[in-house]
Amino acid sequence: MGVIDKAAVVRYIRRMLLAIDIGNTATVFGVFDGQKLVGKFRLSSRETPPVDQGRRMVEKELEQLSVGEDKIDRVVIASVVPHLTDLYAGIAERMAGGTPLVVTGATPLPIKLAYDDPLTLGADRIANAVGAFTRLGGPIIVVDFGTAITFDVVTGDGIFWGGIIIPGPAVAGRNLAESTGQLPEVELEKPKRIIGRNTTDAIKSGLFFGTAGQVDTLIAMIRQELNTDARVIATGGWAPMFAPLSDFIETSFPTLTLEGLRLISEYQDSQ
Repeated sequence: MGVIDKAAVVRYIRRMLLAIDIGNTATVFGVFDGQKLVGKFRLSSRETPPVDQGRRMVEKELEQLSVGEDKIDRVVIASVVPHLTDLYAGIAERMAGGTPLVVTGATPLPIKLAYDDPLTLGADRIANAVGAFTRLGGPIIVVDFGTAITFDVVTGDGIFWGGIIIPGPAVAGRNLAESTGQLPEVELEKPKRIIGRNTTDAIKSGLFFGTAGQVDTLIAMIRQELNTDARVIATGGWAPMFAPLSDFIETSFPTLTLEGLRLISEYQDSQ
């Protein structure tokens, strides 16, 4: 009987994945035990803590989920903030004892990328496309309501065609206030009526209903160009606010990006 590699046995039993989605506003962490998302948390992307402090922040959040860092076996990262990529990749390498998978347009995927330059495609958009196509098939449109609102299109045979990027409502509101002399920055919320009876409510109405109308108009134009009624799924922080207003969005999946990262990580094992 051969010698048992105890370390390999522990890794096989554990197989917990930490998925990290580094966005412009927040960094979202998801812990998967196999295919099950057992917990998630978020940290601000507005600050870049030193490596040791960042590791302590991640460890603290994991402890609150009753997940010690010793249980993390693999790490996969999607990032649109390069300096934070290096930070969390370094933390992940120390935690998991190996190099994390940082998703790019060159990463082997269960879908094909028909993008002019795949290396310029955001990793979060790649993860969304993989998650949506695997979950619902295609053709499908993913609308991610974040700092930017992205629309990504995957065909019925699993080809990522491309999409649309527009400013999110919070960015639009902030830019409006910064670019004008008297218009205030307002809290994004659903107004009581379309016609604002004061400047603040007028801006709120424009941001809220303007975003909703813009989203449905663009979805309709994408469907027309595809010449098919593609299914539409929403994700992102603002999805619960805007998805119910859409005539086209059939479901919201708040953890779609994390799910896509899990699927991409698992796909590497099959290669």
